[in-house]
Amino acid sequence: MAVVAALALAPVKGLRLVPVDAVDVRASGPVGDRRFLLREPDGRIALTMRNPRLVQVVPAWDAERDELALAFPDGARVAGPVARGEAVTTALYDGRRVAGHLVEGPFSDALSEHAGHPVALVMREDTETGGDDSPVTLMSRASLHALGAALGDGGLDGRRFRMTIEIDGVPAWEEHGWAGREVRAGDAVLRVAAPTERCAVTTRSPDDGHRDAPVLKALADLRGKDDVTFGVWCDVVAPGRVRVGDPIVVAPSGR
Repeated sequence: MAVVAALALAPVKGLRLVPVDAVDVRASGPVGDRRFLLREPDGRIALTMRNPRLVQVVPAWDAERDELALAFPDGARVAGPVARGEAVTTALYDGRRVAGHLVEGPFSDALSEHAGHPVALVMREDTETGGDDSPVTLMSRASLHALGAALGDGGLDGRRFRMTIEIDGVPAWEEHGWAGREVRAGDAVLRVAAPTERCAVTTRSPDDGHRDAPVLKALADLRGKDDVTFGVWCDVVAPGRVRVGDPIVVAPSGR
């Protein structure tokens, strides 16, 4: 039986991925996921590929208290309530503009110092989708192991793919054939949209951002140069809670 093996959120898009035991999935994505993003002075999102050191910063977001904490690799910690300032829009990598508010206080200055150039912390509006293409992502542990074997890394860290849901109990690459099918994960129902195209950021360590693995070459060797994908995008059919250990049920093809 397929089950949810792990769950993760990125409270601040581009900072460290955070493992969790459960997520509440809504139409716009998991609650608390990509709740914040970093904005360049020109209005574009601060891409991880251009700012690899940002993955060294560990975020913690307490939605009930409306408080954010950022832990930096030198031991510094910046924390406090989130005060929403000026309304802005931020252009994502594909040009989609996301509405939000600049976050006042010490966060932007601390992140700018760490990044080595100015960036602004933005809290996105509740109605905006935090994910790039679809609100939820999913990968199988078997696919991760297959890729790790191709790289000669039996312990390949799946955090570099920044996926919401990791599942166990299906063969490698099976999820890549689920496009258009519904997947029940715990109390939520998802519809697989398409495999997730990958970029060079996956070649970098999820701990410190240095380039450490030829992931794209390995994917091209495994799946073909025209299929450099890993994991799948999912849209939300029915919201619900998903917990580690919950069963994964895939609807038959054609439904």
